[in-house]
Amino acid sequence: MRIIQSGLLAILLILISCNRTDPLDEADIILDDLTDKTDYTSEMLVDCRYFEGKKTRKIVVDQHMYDSPELLELKAGYHRIEIFTEKDDKNPDVIRIAILDEERGEPEWGLPPWTPVGVEIGSISDQHLTTIYPPKIPEGFDLPLVLVIGEHVTESIDNLLATAGSTSFLLKRGVGSAWIPSDADMLVIDSRNIAIQTAILAAPPGSLSGTITQDTNIAAGSYLNISADLSILSGVTLTIEEGAFITVNPEINIYNEGMIKITGLPAAPVTITCSDSEAYWGGFISSGSGNRVEASHVIFARSGYHEGDDYNWGHAHRQALFFNQGGSLSVDHCYMIDHIGQVFYPLSASLEIEYCLVQRVKTGGQINHSQLLISHSVFTDFPDDSNLYQDVDNDGLYINDSDATITNSVFMYAKDDGLDSGASPGGEITISNTRFESNFHEGAALSSGNGVIKNHYISHCLFTDNGQGLELGYSSENHNVYADSCSFIHNGIGLRFGDCYEWPHRGTMHISNSFSLNNVTADIWNMKREHWAADTARMAFDNVQASKANPMYPELLIHTNDE
Repeated sequence: MRIIQSGLLAILLILISCNRTDPLDEADIILDDLTDKTDYTSEMLVDCRYFEGKKTRKIVVDQHMYDSPELLELKAGYHRIEIFTEKDDKNPDVIRIAILDEERGEPEWGLPPWTPVGVEIGSISDQHLTTIYPPKIPEGFDLPLVLVIGEHVTESIDNLLATAGSTSFLLKRGVGSAWIPSDADMLVIDSRNIAIQTAILAAPPGSLSGTITQDTNIAAGSYLNISADLSILSGVTLTIEEGAFITVNPEINIYNEGMIKITGLPAAPVTITCSDSEAYWGGFISSGSGNRVEASHVIFARSGYHEGDDYNWGHAHRQALFFNQGGSLSVDHCYMIDHIGQVFYPLSASLEIEYCLVQRVKTGGQINHSQLLISHSVFTDFPDDSNLYQDVDNDGLYINDSDATITNSVFMYAKDDGLDSGASPGGEITISNTRFESNFHEGAALSSGNGVIKNHYISHCLFTDNGQGLELGYSSENHNVYADSCSFIHNGIGLRFGDCYEWPHRGTMHISNSFSLNNVTADIWNMKREHWAADTARMAFDNVQASKANPMYPELLIHTNDE
């Protein structure tokens, strides 16, 4: 069933006994009426018995040969149709077409539609489970709960189902989060019961707003409401201690020119969320020389209220939880959940993201002209965990003209790309020991423009259940992608040079010591839309195994189960 849905080769041949020369009643079009290098907008049945008045002897469609076919069914995707009417097997007529999926259209040009298979739920067995939630919550609030298999994020790749009260949710690749009823006192995972112990903050919150002109400390366990915009001046430090529960009114921003230091603890995280569980607050807006935010063991929720005008930021066109211009941001063991906007939007800043979860947001954000370090972190569910297709740039993260190092992390369940790197002026990206999984479009989509210099180094990474695993799209001649010791398994397409744009594709992919196996449509696809042709010089392989031979790349090794 999955083979048909994903359009494996997108072809079904139906042999029908028929002696008449009139077009078959079932056909939508005859072979003569197909036009080379043309996009079509719906799947079709093609009467292919004759071509230019001659009976077809055989047809090869996407490297699959069919003798004396009569009716050809073509589904969404790219198709190369070779037509043989004479006994000369070396000079067939060739028609190249793309059928656009009726729902997805141009964003998936040449591709069968891809919907991730998703998780297979396993067993917790004797694994340690870490529960993260505020020790006290206000009356009437649901409890934000984060679950981690192991002590830290990314220690496990297991998928589990958790239930607390009336709420059930998934842990994917070792981590998950949900809002559970405040009266839920038991968490059930598999055959294990885990007690939930939290108290109610009965007293009304304290209030904070306006301008902070001197160092200020919010004590451990405080309950505080930020009722109007708050500003921290240059040279001033605002410290928030463990177990504090901070609510921010809808639309309200926290402006920072100084230092914000949030010091939660594993058993007493700080929580910062909107005062209205049906609304969103703004975000941290940091600017000025030396501004800095440091946060450890914090649950950040329900930000990103503003859009348009002054908040039309990047691809998301919406406010970020952390806007940072010219300063620095360091977050570790932080959990950014359920934001209507994006999470990170730095400009000429530095970011360190370690042992963090980013889940259920429009996009993880856009990194601009900055220095980025990500380690042991999970980016998932953009904007949600559903099979509903969307086309609103729901990337796990978008890197724009920045130097980035990403290690031991996971990018999964994005309606667009797990990781995107667009036509920016440059930047060097190094990715290692990272998993790209179940993204509707690409696990990682790498692009560039004009003559910019870009180098991407990817090693010991897994790409699985993505529409396309790794793609080098529109690109400059100075853009090099090096992938070593990587696995591209069970994607729609494993490795791709080219994309859905009619822009120049001039970069080069260098793949070594890797596997591209059991991908549904193709292990390797080289296709530039601008010319409707491959550019074989743009992909180089050294010790790379594929499921089957590719005539463009005889150097590929064919994987067998015996090896």
